[in-house]
Amino acid sequence: MSATEDGGDPYRADADWPVLALLREYGRPHLPYALAGLVVRLLWMLPGHANPLIVGYLFDTVFSDTTPFTLPLVSSGLVPETQLGQLSLLVGLILTISVVGQAVEWTRSLLWGVFAYRLQHDVRVDAYDTVQRLEMDFFDDHQTGEVMSILNNDVDAMEGFFTDTIDDALTVVTRLTAYAVLMALLNWQFAIVALAVTPVIVVANYVFSRYIGEIYGRVRETQGKLNAQLRASISGISVVKAYTAEPHERERVERSSQNVVDAFLDAIDLGSYHYPMMRFLTGVAVALTFGVGAFWVVEGPPGPFTEPLTTGALVTYLIYVQHLSWPLQEVASVVESYSSADASAQRLLGVRTAAQSVEERDDATGLTDVRGRVGYEDVTFSYPESERDDAPGGDGAAAGPVVEDVSFDVEPGETVGIVGPTGAGKSTLLKLLVRFYDVDEGSVRVDGTDVRDLTLESLRGAVGFIGQDPFLFSGTIRENVAYGSPEADADAVRAALERAEADAFVADLPDGIDTTIGERGVKLSGGQRQRICLARVMLHDPAILVLDEATSHVDNETEALIQRSIESVVADRTTLVVAHRLSTVKDADRIVVLDDGEVVEQGSHEDLLGRDGLYATLWQVQVGDVQSLPEAFVDRIERRADALDD
Repeated sequence: MSATEDGGDPYRADADWPVLALLREYGRPHLPYALAGLVVRLLWMLPGHANPLIVGYLFDTVFSDTTPFTLPLVSSGLVPETQLGQLSLLVGLILTISVVGQAVEWTRSLLWGVFAYRLQHDVRVDAYDTVQRLEMDFFDDHQTGEVMSILNNDVDAMEGFFTDTIDDALTVVTRLTAYAVLMALLNWQFAIVALAVTPVIVVANYVFSRYIGEIYGRVRETQGKLNAQLRASISGISVVKAYTAEPHERERVERSSQNVVDAFLDAIDLGSYHYPMMRFLTGVAVALTFGVGAFWVVEGPPGPFTEPLTTGALVTYLIYVQHLSWPLQEVASVVESYSSADASAQRLLGVRTAAQSVEERDDATGLTDVRGRVGYEDVTFSYPESERDDAPGGDGAAAGPVVEDVSFDVEPGETVGIVGPTGAGKSTLLKLLVRFYDVDEGSVRVDGTDVRDLTLESLRGAVGFIGQDPFLFSGTIRENVAYGSPEADADAVRAALERAEADAFVADLPDGIDTTIGERGVKLSGGQRQRICLARVMLHDPAILVLDEATSHVDNETEALIQRSIESVVADRTTLVVAHRLSTVKDADRIVVLDDGEVVEQGSHEDLLGRDGLYATLWQVQVGDVQSLPEAFVDRIERRADALDD
């Protein structure tokens, strides 16, 4: 069972406060911008929200003349004596606060934007770098579409949180603080009444956050599965069309999409209760302020209260409480956005903490002066149970060891072919050499050193690997050939293409080596893609060459061209070749025959034919002499086919 089939989210890390963990890690380099923005915000927090105080003061001094007109820190001789002068001064003060406030807001937004966007850039790049450094066992066990969902959807969710939600949260906090302080300075007793509903709103948002966090975790999980389904359907579009399976694929995508819709609808359903409740509570706050305040102005302080309340002060409080409705309602949006970001941060941390079967030791040494001697010593390996159904190369379909007690040596400069029936463990042996996986028992050695004692960079730099599926990146032929050797010039690229028997067809392309080949090299044939991959390895010039079914997807004529180019490059380097087509390895120095994960024969092509063993039987199959196949071999093929069907 894969990690995505157990009903849970395989990427979700069990971490406390994951968003804060990401902020702490990635925010430090950009903290000066955030602190500068926060200082600007705090310095302007009280002056920027003083306009309602001025309006209330206007009512009490200019309009009703119940309070003498004075200004703090201003000499009485400079204060206007006429009502019109006083009105003009206060209106001018309101306009000044508004203009300065805009400049402060621009500065604060710029500083916070630098902090937030640089932070989310670091998160995005580091998330990708983390994923690409995970070893093959992770990708065998997880669908690419789900990983892409983390790199796209989850990073985008974090981006929105960093750039908008944190800023909104700080705005909410500073506004609520400023309103509370200014109201308390005006009349601390009446401020208790005006802010009485605030604790209820805080508790309601806390309860909401507990439920919405779980829902957004499910949203992220269903989005990942939908992305995986879309990617699989598009990648296999040729198969879909060949079998007219469009309705079936539409049904599968529709089912995955519906799961996303259902999860989002659950979030919307919860939000449909939350937002009206916030609006209702703020309405209660306004009604409470107006009702108690009006009584207070007309009848005097009620109950235990003693401070008088003027009409202007009541107007100020009504404005502040009305203004409170936005930050109090925005708390709901901040909580919801935080819950969404929390779910995304959990998945990002989950990828970062993914367990790997291949780890580089702290004392690993670099591989230098490579001679190319390869040794397999009593090697036994089994794929993890969760990976057996789709083990790469078809080697892991059955339970138990894929290779068991395998031993053989490859001398420097020797070419060794590895053959055997499907599922015999051929491809797995090559992947153990480059440490895509680590052996369970025994060791794989290069120049006498266990590969687990070598740095991954030096090991893989010494081995040129060409797999069954020739992968090319979207871009030009030059970029693909020079992928592992970016310093190579055009002449070196052309020389590598010539050695790979690819120079002729490349010369006929519209822009030669600068021709764009499309996604995965779609504009080239299978044989052309394979030769471009071979040229890439030749330019890299490794000491050890590993070919895993390098000619499996080409016709006989193309295979002959590739074989000729391979012969020219293997002459001075160690080469291991896995092949189903025995013609590919018949001229190898030695052929190792695997069966059910064990070495059953070794020798040259002629020697093995003379032994009349498994290799000879496989050769009969290749040349079409199926009537002469041993009965036991036919029975075994039938049993294996039945086992795969089951």
